[in-house]
Amino acid sequence: MVMHNETIILVNALSVTHQSGAHVLGGHLDQLATAFRITVIARSSMTALRERFARRVEWVGAPENTVHWLRRSAWEYKNLQAVAARSGATHYFTPSGIAASRLSIPQVVLCQNPWALVPSARRRKDCLKAWLQRRAYHNTMREAEVMVFNSKYMQQAYRANAGFEEKRGIIAYQAAEEETRQRAQEWKDTPRVPGQICCVSAMAPHKNVEAVVLAFKKRVRAESTSSAPGTSGLRPPTSQLSLHLVGSWPDDGYQQKIRALVSELGLSEQVHFHGFVSREALDRMYAESQVFCLMSRCESFGIPAIEAQLFGTPVVCSTACAVPEICGEGGLFCDPDDIDGIAEALSSLLEDSDVWRARSELALRNADRFHWQACSKPLVELFRGSA
Repeated sequence: MVMHNETIILVNALSVTHQSGAHVLGGHLDQLATAFRITVIARSSMTALRERFARRVEWVGAPENTVHWLRRSAWEYKNLQAVAARSGATHYFTPSGIAASRLSIPQVVLCQNPWALVPSARRRKDCLKAWLQRRAYHNTMREAEVMVFNSKYMQQAYRANAGFEEKRGIIAYQAAEEETRQRAQEWKDTPRVPGQICCVSAMAPHKNVEAVVLAFKKRVRAESTSSAPGTSGLRPPTSQLSLHLVGSWPDDGYQQKIRALVSELGLSEQVHFHGFVSREALDRMYAESQVFCLMSRCESFGIPAIEAQLFGTPVVCSTACAVPEICGEGGLFCDPDDIDGIAEALSSLLEDSDVWRARSELALRNADRFHWQACSKPLVELFRGSA
C-alpha cells in the first residue's frame, strides 16, 4: 500500500550498457535506496546490478533486445506508463539523458553522455543516431521536471544544443569506488616508478591518444638531447621514461593507427598497450605512476582522472571537456591540439620535485571532495523536497 506523500521512484536502468554508466547509476542508487522506495527496470542479464541491490529495491523485467537503443525506445514508449502505474511511482528517474514519452509522473533526467553533442566524438556511420539523440536532448529540456547534470560542462552542452535553459537543473557529481579509495590509503607510500606516465580510458578515437603519444615523443627527444640533470633531482634517464595505455579499444582500427604511430616514432620499447586490466592492477598503475595524462575531446566528468588523484598522482588533461572543472588545481590543463604545451606540462611534473609535490598534495585534496554520499546529496534532497 502506498502511503500518502510517500516518494516512490521508478528507475529505468535499461540505458546502462557500459561500465561507466553502471558505476554512476550504482553510486547514486546506493544513496537513493536508503531513503526512498525504489523500483528498477532492468534486463535479466544485468546481473551485477541485480546482485548489488537484490532485495533493496523492487524489480521490473524488460526484454534483452532493449540493449539496442532503437528497440529500447520502442519498448519504453509502449510500456513505461503502465509500469509506472503498477508500481505506484511518484517520480521517474533515468540516467539516459532523455525524457520518456507518454509518462504522466514528474521526470528527473540524469545527463552524462555528451557524445552526440561533440562532433569529434561521433563516427560518420552514427550521424543519424546522433541527430536523433540531439533532438531528444532538446525535447528533454522542455519535458523533464528536473535535469540532473554530472558537471557544469554537461549543463552548458545541453543548453547550447537546445538554445534555452532547463526548467530546473542541479549538478550531481560522481565519485570513485570505495575499494579504490581504500587502496589509495593502503598504498599511499608505494614508490613511484621514475618517468612513468599512465593514460587510462576506453580508447575511442575522441580520446585523442595520438596527442599523448606525440607529446611523449617530444619529451623523449628533449631528454635524449640533454645530459643535464633536473633542477630538483627528479628527472629520470630517457631509458626510464614510459607511457602506459590502459583500457579497452572499442575501435580496432584506431588501435592499429596508434600502434603504427608508436612504431613510426620509434617508441615501441617505451609505450605499453595494456588493454583492459583488473581493478587492482589499475589502482596499482595509478599508485606507481608519476603523472596521469588524457587529452580527450569529449568527457562529461572524468572518473579516471579523479581516481588518479586519489593516489596523489597529478593529472595533465584537456581543456576541451569537463576535467578542468572536476580536477581543479590538482592538475595542469592544455588545449588537446597543443602538443608542445602537453609536453611542457609533462616535463614540469617529471623534472621538478617541488612542482610535482605541490600538485600531488592539491590532487589529494581535490579528490577528497568526491564521495558518493556528498555527490548524491543534491539528488536525495531533490526527491525529499518534492515528496
